[in-house]
Amino acid sequence: MPVSGIIATKEDVEAFRGSCISLRSLWMHFQILFEGSDLKRELLQTTAPTFFRDVYGLFGDYLILHICRLTDNAETMGRKNLTVKFLIEHSDFSSAPHTLEKLSRVSADIHDFRALILPARNRFISHLDLVAVRLDAPLGAASDAQWKQFWLDLQDFLDLMHRHYIEPDGHFYLNGMGNMSDADSLLTALINAKRLLAVMDDKEIALRAILASDKSKFANDI
Repeated sequence: MPVSGIIATKEDVEAFRGSCISLRSLWMHFQILFEGSDLKRELLQTTAPTFFRDVYGLFGDYLILHICRLTDNAETMGRKNLTVKFLIEHSDFSSAPHTLEKLSRVSADIHDFRALILPARNRFISHLDLVAVRLDAPLGAASDAQWKQFWLDLQDFLDLMHRHYIEPDGHFYLNGMGNMSDADSLLTALINAKRLLAVMDDKEIALRAILASDKSKFANDI
C-alpha cells in the first residue's frame, strides 16, 4: 500500500511520462548534433564554434539536471515531487506484487545511474562548489554503455507504470518513439550552406546565383 494518504493517479503517470519524453527528445537532439564523425564536428566548428560550444554545455547541464529531478526523493522540504520514487511509494500494488518487484529492481538501477551524475548536478549545475572548481576535474561522467542501460531502465519503468495505470494489455516503448528530433534538418541545412559556398567560389555561377536569390522572399533581413 502507499506510504501515505496521497495516491498517485493516472494523470500523474501521464505527466511523468511526458517529462521523460521531453528528456529523451533532448537526448536525441544532443546525439544528432554532437555525437558521430569528425566531419560533423568540423561542420559545427567551422560554422559557429562559440555558439555550438555553448549549446553543447547547455544540453549536458540540462540533461543531468532533468534526470536528477526525475529521480529525486518523493518529498523535499514537505512538498511532494513527481519522481520514480514517488510513483513507487504512492501507488497501490497490492494486486500486482510482481509488478512492484520489477519496478523496485528497475528503480534501483536507475538510481545507481543517478549516483554517477549527481556530483555534477550538486557541485557544478545547481551550485558552483569552490573545491570542485579549484580541482577542475570532470564530475558526473558515465560511459556510453551506462547511458544506454539508463534509457533501457527508464523505458522498462515507464512500460510497467503504463500497464499498471493506463493500458493493462498495452506497452509503452520510450526508446522506440519516432519524430523525437529534427536536429538532422539543421545539419542538412548547414551542409547545404557549405556546399553552396563551395559552388559560389565559381564567379560565373556566383553571379547568376546572386541574381536569382534577389528574387527570394528571404532576400531582405528578417
